[in-house]
Amino acid sequence: MIEPMLKVEDISVHYGRLAAVRGVSLTVGRGEIVCLVGPNGAGKSTTLLTIAGVLAPTQGTVTFDGLPTAGLSPEAVARLCISMVPEGRRVFSSLTVEENLRLGTYGRSDKRAVERELARIYEEFPISHHVSR
Repeated sequence: MIEPMLKVEDISVHYGRLAAVRGVSLTVGRGEIVCLVGPNGAGKSTTLLTIAGVLAPTQGTVTFDGLPTAGLSPEAVARLCISMVPEGRRVFSSLTVEENLRLGTYGRSDKRAVERELARIYEEFPISHHVSR
């Protein structure tokens, strides 16, 4: 069996004495899309903030490409290309489409591959190229 790219095992997260997340486990394989679904207050954001290194689990582990992320700063986790952008907060609303796309490439060293992917995106969604300038 191939090791998953992201592995979250039995994490629990507390805010003081309040348990926000208890016993969450999930895996994400390379090329997979995984959704975390639940009602308000179920711990989705807390789980994602823990994966992104903003919060530390009180129990369990998070590994990326087989390496534990415990103790890494959020900046170090972001360099692994793991990040969280909260929805609905207009965090990057002043950026162009291209600037938003390039933000997603932060931490990637193969700039030629980035340019090829941007060209493919513009070919597939031509309108994005016109509004990005």
